[in-house]
Amino acid sequence: MKATGELEQEIREADSPASLSADEFRLPPLPEYLRGLLAERGVSVGDIVVRCGLDRSYAYQLFNGTRRPTRNFLLLLSLALGLEEPEAQRLLKIAGRPPLYARDRRDAAALYALSRGLSPEKADALLRDLGQEGLF
Repeated sequence: MKATGELEQEIREADSPASLSADEFRLPPLPEYLRGLLAERGVSVGDIVVRCGLDRSYAYQLFNGTRRPTRNFLLLLSLALGLEEPEAQRLLKIAGRPPLYARDRRDAAALYALSRGLSPEKADALLRDLGQEGLF
């Protein structure tokens, strides 16, 4: 997959709109994307089970595509993997979940946690301190 900047450059330099039908505009299937994130970071599903306090069978269902992950799980996963905000937003988009919105207090806290690299536990404490639903 091309980097966004590279794709933008190709679009600007294209002689015709034919390139707009390329597979570059297709979002990957969520299970494939999740496996790629884990592989990039050298993490197993078992590691995520431990870091996120998940039931093992539920986690495997999320990662093999038989269950659709909640937005809360995706935020928890983003924090556990140390994703930066753009990566977390892309994960939410691929999963068909709403992006983080800075004017929503809970989302603002999640954005803060992502930008500071907080652990899932510290992000959970921050949310609860703000009177918001926790991650666990």
